[in-house]
Amino acid sequence: MPLPSTAATARRRRASAAILCAALAAGVPAMAQPSARPLSYDLPAQPLSDALLALGRQSGLEISFAPAAVAGKTAPALQGEYSPLLALERLLAGSGLSLRADGPGRYIVYVDKTNQFSALRLDAVRVYGDQIGERVFTQEDIAQTPSSNRDISSLVATHPAVRTNPGASGSQNRGSLSVEDISFHGSSPYQNLFQVDGMDATNRIDPASKNLNLQVGNIPSNPQSYFIDTSLLEEVRVHDSFVPVEYGRFTGGVVDARLRRFSGENRLNLDYRWNTSKMTQQQVAEGEENNWAQGKPGYSPEWKKRFYTAVGDVAFNEKSGAVLAMSRRESDITRWNMGVDDKGQPTPGQEVYKDRIDNFLGKFSVHASADTIADLTLKYSDRSETLASDLFRETRWDNNHGARGVSANVDHLFQGARLSLQAGWDRSLSNRESIGDELVTFQPYKLPQYTAGGFGKEQKQQDTWTLRGRIDLDPVRTGAFTHMPYAGAEVQQVNAEFERFQESYSYRRAYASNGTYKDYSKVRYLPGTVNVNYNTAALYLSDRIEWERLALDAGIRYDRETFLGSSNFSPRTRLDWDIFGSGDTLLSAGWSRYYGGEILETALEAEISRLRRQVLDAKGNPVADGGKEYFVEYKGLKLPYDDEWAVSLRQRAAGMEGVLSYVRRNGRDQWAKTGNESEGYKYTNEGLSTTDGVSLTLRTLEPWRLGETRWNMLASWGWQKRKTNKDLVEGYTSDARDPGDFVIYNGSQMRVIDLPPSSFYQPQVASIGLIGAWPRAGLVWSNMLNWRSKRDATIYVGLGPKPDYLERYESGEVPAYWTWDTKLAWQPAFARNLEFTVEVLNVLNRTPAVTASNPNLKTNRSTYQSGRELWLQVGYRF
Repeated sequence: MPLPSTAATARRRRASAAILCAALAAGVPAMAQPSARPLSYDLPAQPLSDALLALGRQSGLEISFAPAAVAGKTAPALQGEYSPLLALERLLAGSGLSLRADGPGRYIVYVDKTNQFSALRLDAVRVYGDQIGERVFTQEDIAQTPSSNRDISSLVATHPAVRTNPGASGSQNRGSLSVEDISFHGSSPYQNLFQVDGMDATNRIDPASKNLNLQVGNIPSNPQSYFIDTSLLEEVRVHDSFVPVEYGRFTGGVVDARLRRFSGENRLNLDYRWNTSKMTQQQVAEGEENNWAQGKPGYSPEWKKRFYTAVGDVAFNEKSGAVLAMSRRESDITRWNMGVDDKGQPTPGQEVYKDRIDNFLGKFSVHASADTIADLTLKYSDRSETLASDLFRETRWDNNHGARGVSANVDHLFQGARLSLQAGWDRSLSNRESIGDELVTFQPYKLPQYTAGGFGKEQKQQDTWTLRGRIDLDPVRTGAFTHMPYAGAEVQQVNAEFERFQESYSYRRAYASNGTYKDYSKVRYLPGTVNVNYNTAALYLSDRIEWERLALDAGIRYDRETFLGSSNFSPRTRLDWDIFGSGDTLLSAGWSRYYGGEILETALEAEISRLRRQVLDAKGNPVADGGKEYFVEYKGLKLPYDDEWAVSLRQRAAGMEGVLSYVRRNGRDQWAKTGNESEGYKYTNEGLSTTDGVSLTLRTLEPWRLGETRWNMLASWGWQKRKTNKDLVEGYTSDARDPGDFVIYNGSQMRVIDLPPSSFYQPQVASIGLIGAWPRAGLVWSNMLNWRSKRDATIYVGLGPKPDYLERYESGEVPAYWTWDTKLAWQPAFARNLEFTVEVLNVLNRTPAVTASNPNLKTNRSTYQSGRELWLQVGYRF
């Protein structure tokens, strides 16, 4: 975090002012929509920026301004009772600044048109106002949060509504750059909405595919199209409840990553960060030691990680500029492979294989006038992971996942309204590329069996074209009521395809003593392309109606899609009650419905199977008609949905803010898959779940001051209880059980729906973040304590006795544990452009088991929490 310097130039002082405003904004907590009723104010004459901060805290308005616009200006004293809007106008009186509404309870302060290009409203720093159900991770939050791979999942994992799968932070594969899946309120991890600058960045082809091994048709994937380095972002907005109507096609949560816009000054930030396996403590279970030591897919014993980052802020002129951000994150992982000696005997060996993620983000902006700004955004992300195994001779394969896109945005203020138009294209792709086009299992005479070769290249690709528009009207008063309406529309065209780039084969070849051989179980895989195309359209309307201490947010969203031919209405409601009229105590309650999105593998699956031909059977005999029918039925399938009931109480007192929330999610019509290969498969809507969640968040309203230091604190606790008849990891690829079916759990009969969940389940989580800054010394010290409660893992152990043969499960207790992460950043007084960072995850090296081993196994197969992990970073600011 840049800190002010008395020796800085004027240009540096302006930059510091902007960052200081952002820092003060970051210390301000989540805020509800303000009331229009008068409040009592007693603000002294003071710098305008300070007055705006104070007004935002007291009134609940979200005020945005450019630091240069308010620099050197003084606000008059404000005493008496005023409505929030009138109070804001009084502070701006005589300043030469103008005011525009920017949505419900949101206002923009900008320079009057007579000097329209000196500071524009869209350069503004937000002063106040995460909304109920929303958390914003600012650029400062991101920089100060201890993290390993700097991905979005790691950033939001501390959110009390979020759960990751147990073992995601384990020791077995710490060298990997893999991005973990996340679940909001017990919903499917494959039904979240990911966005980049407001454009859909969700991969909907086959996000549950996680098998890393070399198999035909197997292409690992992820729900996130872009694996973005969070250090390149301006902010990340997370919605877990009370989600506004502009967001659709999800049942879990919304994660919206926002890119930086140019500041008007020329800057360049460079960072280099590194970590190795020697800087990381690891613990691996006895039953996993061989797989881990050999670096098989899903394991990484030795690695070297190096991260390179460059962010350039360029002002072309007073009206236009760009932010160009790029990074490379790479990990060199040592894995075992198989070679061959002169006698044909297998020879184990070791090589270094690379796991790499490249990012490029560019945002070009033009201020056409004080009322109009246009953006052009470029996005690129590419991950390539090279894998090998000691079971494959001289064979390796690359699992790749990438995305690229371009979008344009125009934002214009009319008299009484604001119009936003956005259009863009995004391509998400996953492919697996291997050596050769034949995967052969060789059985030499009196020599060990081995496998060599590959299937060439196979790829799944999704292209999305989007056009969207939204209009926000200025507040309208009708009698005693104040209305803040907005409406929007969005259309999309989605094309998804599978492509096999070459003909390939798989078979087994057995050699006789005389050197001859015979092939068995030979399958031919035809080259070709399979695709599915569909369109979506959405309309939404929302109005915030304020009356005295009450405010009602009422919205409706309509979605139409041609993949399944469904039309759905999604109501969104929230009622806010300012109990005492002071703005300090706010009670909110509401009901909403969220419809999910399509999973396109359902349409591609059957057509992909038709590119397969059986050439030889298991005995080596030719097959006359090698085409095998493969049936997949999804006719009549409906989109899944979640119904949400939510209640939230916010209280401010003694310089602190606390938010207590309860959320109940009923998930219905979740996708499930039943059947077998010979009779065919069918997708159904038989999955269901119910999740109850309680969370408590506490944070400082203003920094605590101790001598020359200042401290900010954020603490959260979350509890969840979930009932479901499906496994979240397998998602849409597994069958759903009848909730009334019985199983045996710890020796007693129990209904399936009452069985503790086996994945993405952690009853209680808690975290405390404490960040201290000593500006004169150039030090920022970030600390994060994370706690996980004990839980009962559900382990399948076989079938029960006659006559029912019920499935039998046992609980494996996973203990509670806590970890401490810390990060120290230093900008030395003698070289303020330099920054050195030391980051230690799990300082006390606590490595409990985070999964339970199956009692039927002879050796322990638990996964353990990753131990102490050291990261070093050096940066330079030009």
